[in-house]
Amino acid sequence: MAVDEQILAELRSQTPWLRLLGIQALRPVLAQVLRNDRHRLAYELSDGNRTSRQVAEGAGVGAATVSRLWSEWIALGICMPSRQQAGRAEHLASLSSLGIEIASVAQSSSQASRAVDTHE
Repeated sequence: MAVDEQILAELRSQTPWLRLLGIQALRPVLAQVLRNDRHRLAYELSDGNRTSRQVAEGAGVGAATVSRLWSEWIALGICMPSRQQAGRAEHLASLSSLGIEIASVAQSSSQASRAVDTHE
């Protein structure tokens, strides 16, 4: 086996372990940074293919909010600039793949309405 093949084999054997460690480190950061259901939904929709307007519409926030969130998330290292489309962001891992529940915009809106109703 050539040296390059040995290195490649070793890297392949380490990849699952690194992924496991990364996921364990990512979960608490996401729990702290993604402050509400709309932010969690925006993060989930940030797959590198959708525009800020598409993510904003899906998450029930403004496009400027999505752009600001993307900048924050990229700086924190929980998102990266899209590999497919310039000017878009891509999450490191989807929340659903991490076992983190995501409410829909309709659920978020109805919860907000109930909170307002109980305070009136």
